[in-house]
Amino acid sequence: MRPIVIAALLCLLAACVPPPDQPAYYGRMGRFMGLVANCGCSGIGPDQMVAQYRKALGDLYSPKDVAAMEGYVKLGAGEAWTNMTQVCAEVCAQHCMVQAVVEPLGAGSTGVAPCLVSERDLHLTDGTQINTGDPGPN
Repeated sequence: MRPIVIAALLCLLAACVPPPDQPAYYGRMGRFMGLVANCGCSGIGPDQMVAQYRKALGDLYSPKDVAAMEGYVKLGAGEAWTNMTQVCAEVCAQHCMVQAVVEPLGAGSTGVAPCLVSERDLHLTDGTQINTGDPGPN
């Protein structure tokens, strides 16, 4: 009976993992693009990324998702967390995905070929703030 349970669990687990060719969810893609600019992974600054992010998307997203993505691009472009060094290190280390975002915008090369920013392979660290214990003004 045990092998059947293990096989069933493996099948369920496989169904939970997105396929390698599925583009990243539009909210995560938008935040990634904003962070690429915010973190200085390339020659694209936050204002330029917000203004031109659509150029980097090709036809992978619906017009509705592209429009909704703008808020996430702005969010990522303006993030300022206490762990920003860690957030940026992770984003900028995804070289082929960074290249896929910046190449269509005319930015400098990361030295690798672009690849799909896929839901399965995109990693984004959550931002954190350190609680100083200061309750603020009364």
